[in-house]
Amino acid sequence: MERAEAEAVLDGERETAVALLMKVGELIEANRRLEARVAELEQRLNRNSRNSSLPPSQDPPSAPPRSQHQPRAETAAASPVMRAATGRCCRSSRWTR
Repeated sequence: MERAEAEAVLDGERETAVALLMKVGELIEANRRLEARVAELEQRLNRNSRNSSLPPSQDPPSAPPRSQHQPRAETAAASPVMRAATGRCCRSSRWTR
């Protein structure tokens, strides 16, 4: 709406002006809801397996590639105590389940 049309509405009919102001209020509220929805969708779009519980197979194409490093030797072979605590094999028979 051009300024001249708006001034004509204000000069002519009070009811039309009130209806337009109410419509503006509705549009402002709808805009707030849509902005919140866009923010939520952008947040979902930025999720990947590194910053959520998603499995790597569900990563979007835009996600950075996962590193291909090999596990360190001391991490790959847990200590005997750790294996006993988890119920996996152990050197001593008293620790086996």
